[in-house]
Amino acid sequence: MTSKDTFTAEVPKGIIEDEAYISWEEDLDGSVQIKVQAARDKIESDGVITSAKSLGDGLYEKKWNSGLRLYFAVVEKDGRKTLLLLGSGKGRDQQKAIELSKKNLNNYKVVKDSIVKRD
Repeated sequence: MTSKDTFTAEVPKGIIEDEAYISWEEDLDGSVQIKVQAARDKIESDGVITSAKSLGDGLYEKKWNSGLRLYFAVVEKDGRKTLLLLGSGKGRDQQKAIELSKKNLNNYKVVKDSIVKRD
C-alpha cells in the first residue's frame, strides 16, 4: 500500500554518490548491501524511482517496505542533470539522516523541480 504523498519519479540515469552515501552503503550487512546495490543498478538503468516522496528544497526520499530510506536529489554536474545519492536512514536515525542529507546537498548545484512524477 502506498501513501498518497509518494509517487514514481523519473530521474536522470547517471548517478553520483555523496561520501555519506558511500559510508552508509559500506556499513550495510551483506544481504542488505546486495539488495541496495541491485536497487541502485535498476534505478540507474531504468531512470525510475518508485515510492518517492519530496522532502522540500530539492531533496527526495525513496522508501522500502523494510523501513529503509534513501535520500536523493537531482544536481547539475559537468553541465548535465545527474542523480545524487546522499545517504539513508531508518527508524530513530531517520531525522538525523535527513538533516545530514540537507546539509550535504548544499555542496552541490541542485536542479529543483527536475523530478518528473508519473501517475
